[in-house]
Formats: sequence, C-alpha cells, structure tokens
Amino acid sequence: MDWTKLIGAGLQYLGSKKAAGAATDAASQYNQAMIEASKPVSVYGPMAGATYDDETRQYGLGLSPEQRGLFNAYLHDIYRQRALVEPYMRDPEAAARQRYAETTAAITPGREAATETLLSRLNKGGLLGSTVGAGMAAQVDTQRAVEDAQRMGLARSGVQADITNYLNRSNAARTGMLGIGALPQSLASIGTGLGSSLASAVSTGGTPLMNAQAQQGLASGMFPYTLGTQLMGYDKQPAPTKQYDYSGSRRW
Repeated sequence: MDWTKLIGAGLQYLGSKKAAGAATDAASQYNQAMIEASKPVSVYGPMAGATYDDETRQYGLGLSPEQRGLFNAYLHDIYRQRALVEPYMRDPEAAARQRYAETTAAITPGREAATETLLSRLNKGGLLGSTVGAGMAAQVDTQRAVEDAQRMGLARSGVQADITNYLNRSNAARTGMLGIGALPQSLASIGTGLGSSLASAVSTGGTPLMNAQAQQGLASGMFPYTLGTQLMGYDKQPAPTKQYDYSGSRRW
C-alpha cells in the first residue's frame, strides 16, 4: 500500500472539506443576517406604538391613554350625533309638520288678538257686515295663508338643514376617530420600511463579506489540498525525452 498517496488523498479531502465548510458557513451567516435584517421593527411615538411580535409575525398596535380617550370620544360622538337626527331622517315631512305646529302654537295668541282688534274696529265703524269689512277680513286671511305657506317651507328646509348639520358632525367625528386610529398603523408602516432598508443594507454590505469569508476559507484549505497533491505525485514533471543525432551519439 502506498501510504504517501493515501495520506495525500486524505489531505486533499481535508482541504476540500475545509474550503467547502467555510463557504457554507459564510452563506449561512449571510442568510441568517438577511432574515434578521428583513424583519419589521417595533416603533414607538408619544401618541402611539407599534410592537412587532416575531412569533406571530404581526404588529400589536396601541394608543397612548390620552389618544385612546379621544378615540373613544369620537367614536361615541359618531352615534350620538346620528341619534339626534335619526327621527328627522326616518320621516322628514312629519318632522316639518311638527315644527310648523310648534310655530303655529306660538303665533296663534297674537293672531287671535289681532282678529279681535280688527272686528272691534269694524264694529265701531259700522263696517262689520259690510262689503268693505268682508274685504278687509279676507285680506287678513290671505296674508296669513301666505305666511303659513312660508312657515311650512321654512320648517321643511330647517329639518333638512338639521339633518345635514348633524350628519356632518357625525362624519367629522368619524374622520377624527379614523385619524387617531391610523397613528399606530403609520408607525407599523415605518417599522416595515426600516426592516426593508436594513435588509437592503445587509445585502449590499454582506455579499462582499460573504465572498471574502468564502475566499479566506478556500485559501486556508488550499495548503493541505496542495500538500496532498504533491504527496500523490500530481505535480511531478515528466522525464525529459532522450534525443540522438545521426552519428549515434546521445544529446540532450
């Protein structure tokens, strides 16, 4: 058995294994660094926070106590404003008639007093049953009918204005609530972006480092590999060929 060649083969194997192991370790370290760097990070601010959970791969979103209180106030106000105007929305015409009836009740005593005053004047003037008296009474009735029509129109437009006003208040509260609710989500977006940036940085700087580590491992494995090659006789040069001249004498 040629122990020299056997040892040489062993050294070759050792060198190859060492170089391959170094390259594998460098790639593994690079891969692990990329995994860690690409993970989103937790981000916190004075009004909210976004905490990343590595096990669930999800963000836990939270608000500060003050912002949480304001969020709940907005949420409550959304429904409160709508509740105030929902009867109007269910039957706007009924709400207008109700409003018209309220104004009618308010002006009726004044109208009755004005009618009594007119009748008294007509009676004193002897015109109560005359054509002139009847015309004056009809004119008053016509004027009041016009006023009633105007009041009904104002009641309808007032109801619609109230509906619009309260809905706008409800929508404004909803906008405020959504704005506060988006605070932790925006921080989560920042954390995700930071993870992406870190991964890019690791990729940019880690690739040359991985290659350098692999090259260093290859260099460290070359010595036993080369030594093994020499022991196996792979580097021996062939013997020079003998040449002769025509005279039969040998020349090199």
